[in-house]
Amino acid sequence: MGVHMDLRYPDASSTNLRTAVRDNMKLSRFELYVDGENVGHLQYESRQGQIWLLHTNIEQRFKRARLDNYFIGNVLENLHRRRLAVMPFCPAVRGYLGGHPEWTTLIPASERSRFRLTPATKARKTTSRAS
Repeated sequence: MGVHMDLRYPDASSTNLRTAVRDNMKLSRFELYVDGENVGHLQYESRQGQIWLLHTNIEQRFKRARLDNYFIGNVLENLHRRRLAVMPFCPAVRGYLGGHPEWTTLIPASERSRFRLTPATKARKTTSRAS
């Protein structure tokens, strides 16, 4: 089953892209479609109730429209709804999680330090000052 969504981007080069994200279980990957064309995927492995997110590949022309962030966010939302534990081996997913710490709860607590994504309880203070 796919999730279909119409998105509008403030970016002038891309207005009203029709996007869909589908879980292709046969190939063990989530796929990103724009106007019916497969433009990217996120490869995964299922292991004992965990989803190991391995590698994200999105056509360069769609990265400018920030579809990589949309795609990864959509995948994480899907896994959250399915109550699956996430192991973010993919650097793109870890980068996304760094900016969206609310999703780190999908990673088993015992594994969070492995990915250096432990949700920060305190904001880090910088000691350097411009004089």
